[in-house]
Amino acid sequence: MGLRLLALALAASLAGCGKAPPDPPPAAPDGPPRPPRLPYVAAAPDFSASAVTQGLRAERADCEAPRAPGTVQGDTVWVEHPQHGGECLRAWKAGFPTHGPAPRVAVFFEGDVWGAQGVPEVYLALTPRSVQAEVEQRAEQMAMPYVMLARPGIFGSSGDHMQRRRPAESALVSLALDALQRRHGVREWVLLGQSGGGHVVASLLAMRSDVLCAVPASAPASPRVRWLLLGYERDSTGYADSYEPLEHLRAEGRHPQQRVFVLGDPEDRNTPWASQVLLAGRARALGLHAREVPTRGQGAARHGLEDSAHAVAAACAQGLADDDVVRSVDPVN
Repeated sequence: MGLRLLALALAASLAGCGKAPPDPPPAAPDGPPRPPRLPYVAAAPDFSASAVTQGLRAERADCEAPRAPGTVQGDTVWVEHPQHGGECLRAWKAGFPTHGPAPRVAVFFEGDVWGAQGVPEVYLALTPRSVQAEVEQRAEQMAMPYVMLARPGIFGSSGDHMQRRRPAESALVSLALDALQRRHGVREWVLLGQSGGGHVVASLLAMRSDVLCAVPASAPASPRVRWLLLGYERDSTGYADSYEPLEHLRAEGRHPQQRVFVLGDPEDRNTPWASQVLLAGRARALGLHAREVPTRGQGAARHGLEDSAHAVAAACAQGLADDDVVRSVDPVN
């Protein structure tokens, strides 16, 4: 079992075995009521259903406390935002040099871990060692330093996963990248993300000037357009104030060699293709370098593209020509 199996399980869960998630319950003006968060312990990554659904409340001292030698639990970084508060985000890492800086680093953001069928059993069975083993395999595959940066509330980070895609999520993640940049001497990032993690990638394009390659896969570039196409009035989280990357993307302040590859399946039943390709269209209208990459997603909903996202990101990082990057995945049949 590994994160590849998890991606398929999550795709099935989020899609209700090939159908869109059920309409969420009516939301209060500021979103659905939330229970108190559970205590967060940085030395013990929590993969429980209660951590996902209730959220985890962290303290800075615990986040920054030294770890026992030889433990497998990833690195943690404390981030604090004036509007969104402080969180302890976890970076599962591999492939970094023993000494010296890591000028170029790949960062992957996993998809959502809660859907129509709750939290999948495969997520609940994860351990720090199984996550770290997968990260090490991915670093070897991409032949570069690699991070799986856990989004707030999942995979060992504090925060509230039930508020994903709202403005706080990507703002906090960007601060975590700043912290990792200082820690490892990173100059540029290769960002890739599956589904909700791809929304984070799209959001970071609007926030950062150091993104060399961006590969959002099966990603709602516009959560609002996604939920409208699915016939909803708000996100499946119950909130209607999602961060909309298309409204913030700008021509200025970007990496001069930046390339964006929007990867998806035109038959995706979870995240309609039309809500994905808007990013490429908007980027090109601003004079940015962006291309759609249609391919076949895995699972009944044709939503799982984690492996393909890594192949495209690796090809982009290697500097291959656009057509060769596109050929790194199978075309839609």
